[in-house]
Amino acid sequence: MSFFDSAKDFFGLGPVDHGEDDAYYDDPQYAPGAAAGAAAGSTAYDRVERPERPSRVERAAIGERREPLREPARPSYRATTHIVTAAPRNYNDAKEIGEPFRDGDAVVMDLTDLDTADAKRIVDFAAGLCFALRGNMHNLSRGSESRKRVFAIVPENARVEKEDLKRAAGLR
Repeated sequence: MSFFDSAKDFFGLGPVDHGEDDAYYDDPQYAPGAAAGAAAGSTAYDRVERPERPSRVERAAIGERREPLREPARPSYRATTHIVTAAPRNYNDAKEIGEPFRDGDAVVMDLTDLDTADAKRIVDFAAGLCFALRGNMHNLSRGSESRKRVFAIVPENARVEKEDLKRAAGLR
């Protein structure tokens, strides 16, 4: 084999050998008529019914399990949710937002005094908190005529109305 032929094979420009890639053709689930209720004249491109994927709770961990996996219960840190207001001055004050939210409190963030870059970083940080702890984020200043930039993050099971959040932010 010449240098050029081996270079073409390396970059995938040489002739294609289909002889070794037929591993899936022997599997009955990939046969042309394997789809449940397949009509006559079906092709190999018909959609094949796959077995249901196990839910997130039923997936097996590495190694053996001796007891069934249950949905983990989220701890309730407080019986009632408090509304905490925070007005960070820079990104280093993000802990004022993260700690109360992690403890189960709703946090109202007034980002009016921050420059745009730090405000975006704080909002991204808060969005990550909401994603990780399954919370919700609200833009409280949307639709109001004030120049304030106010956001709120609410934990997953908190019963806090948006009007209460706006009142805590001073928008109502």
